[in-house]
Amino acid sequence: MAEVVEEEMELAASASTAAAAMEEEKFVVPFRHRRKFSMYLVQLRIGGGPPDEARSRYVLFDTGDDLSWTQPDVRAREAWCQYSHSYPTPDNNLCNFDKRYGDGSRLSGYLGSDVFRFGNGIAGDDGGYNFEQDIVFGCAQEEHTTAVREYSSGILGLGMGTFSFVAQAGVDKFSYCALSPERRDLRDQWRKTTSYLRFGSHAVTSGKIVPFKQDGAHFIISLKSVTYQRGSRLDQNQPVPIFTRQEAAEFLPILVDSGSTLVYLPALIFYPLLKRIDDELTLTRVYDPTNNPGINCYDGEMSDVEGVSVTLGFQGGAELELFGDTLFYEGYAGDYICLGISIDERKSVLGMIAQRNTNVGYDLANMEISFNREAGQFCTGVNLRQLNTFANRETFDLFIFNHGSTINTTNNKKYIQIRRPPSDDYKH
Repeated sequence: MAEVVEEEMELAASASTAAAAMEEEKFVVPFRHRRKFSMYLVQLRIGGGPPDEARSRYVLFDTGDDLSWTQPDVRAREAWCQYSHSYPTPDNNLCNFDKRYGDGSRLSGYLGSDVFRFGNGIAGDDGGYNFEQDIVFGCAQEEHTTAVREYSSGILGLGMGTFSFVAQAGVDKFSYCALSPERRDLRDQWRKTTSYLRFGSHAVTSGKIVPFKQDGAHFIISLKSVTYQRGSRLDQNQPVPIFTRQEAAEFLPILVDSGSTLVYLPALIFYPLLKRIDDELTLTRVYDPTNNPGINCYDGEMSDVEGVSVTLGFQGGAELELFGDTLFYEGYAGDYICLGISIDERKSVLGMIAQRNTNVGYDLANMEISFNREAGQFCTGVNLRQLNTFANRETFDLFIFNHGSTINTTNNKKYIQIRRPPSDDYKH
C-alpha cells in the first residue's frame, strides 16, 4: 500500500508537466505504466459537476474488450436503461451485463451512463478536461478478473462494437505508443514517463500497414511467419524460420490486444521457438515466483539477451521485430528475466510487451492497423509546442529513447544537449 501512495504522489507531481505538453491538444489522453503487473493505465473521472465531485480512477485501456466498466462506487444514471439498448445477458435484462474472458475470469453488474472525463494532466489537475461526454458503461457488482489490481479499477473498452468507447466517442481512428518500463537501475528516472492515447484527427496511423478483420469485439490480423535470429545488430546469424505459411487460408489469426501482457502462440510455434532460445542462451532456467506454468524465466539480466530477436510477419508484408524490452521483461520478485511469449492453444494474442515503443494505429474505416517504430515523438509526447516552451532557456537536455537499437544497453538512453543560438536568426 505504501508503494501505491508513493506513486500517487509522484503522479501528481508530474501532472503539471503533462498538462503543459498537451495544453493545445484535444482528445489526447495520457496513460502510465504500472510495473508490478505490467499494466498501462488511463486516469478517468466519471461524473458531471466540478472536478472534486467526479471521482478519479485508473482503468486499463483494452482493445480486446468493447465495454468499459468499473467498480460501482459511481452514481451512474440508470435511466439510460429505459432506452432500446442491450448487452448480451442470460435473462436479456437490458440493465444487466455478464461478461466472461478467455482466461476464465468473469464479471456482472448493471449498465448505466455518466460523463467520462480525461484531464490534460495525468493526475487530474485543474488544467481542465480535453474530453467530456456521456458514455454507457458497466458498473460491476460481482467481479473476479485480473483487470482489477492495485491502481486499476476496471477497463476502458476500445474494441469493436456499439458499446465501445471509440464508437460512443464518434471517432474512426485512434493510436497509442506505450513506452517500455524503467530498467531496474533506472527505475526512479523513468517512473514519471508518460505515454499518450490519441483519438480522431490526432491519431497516428502511418507506418507498416496490416489489414484486420473484426471478430466480435476483437481486432484480428493474420500471422504468416515467425523467425528467430541471434547476434548483434551488426553481426547477426542467419534467421531461422520457426513458422512459415504462403497461402492466406493457412495464416494464423492473432488478436491485437492492449489488455494482455504477453504474446500467446500455439504449441506448433511456441515450443520450437522456446527450444531454440533455450539451446542458445547460456542462462539457467528459474521458476516464475507467480507460479504461472506458462511463464519461462531465466537467471540473468536484460543485457544477457540483447542479441536475441523474433520477427513476426503479417499479411500484407509488414513485419514486427521483437527484441530487448519487446521480447523479454524483468521479473517482479527478483533479479531474473522472463520471455514475453507464452503458449495458448485457444487463441493467439499480440499483447503489450510486443507493442512497446511502437506507435500502433487503428484505422476503423479502412480496417487497417499500422505499426510504426519511427514515430518516437508520439511515444513521448515531444512536439514543437513542447520545444517552444524551452525557447528562453540557455540549454536543455533532450533524451532519445533507443527504441530501434540495443547499442546502449547500460542505460537505454542517449543524451544530447542543445544550446540556444546567440542570435534570433534561428527562431523559426
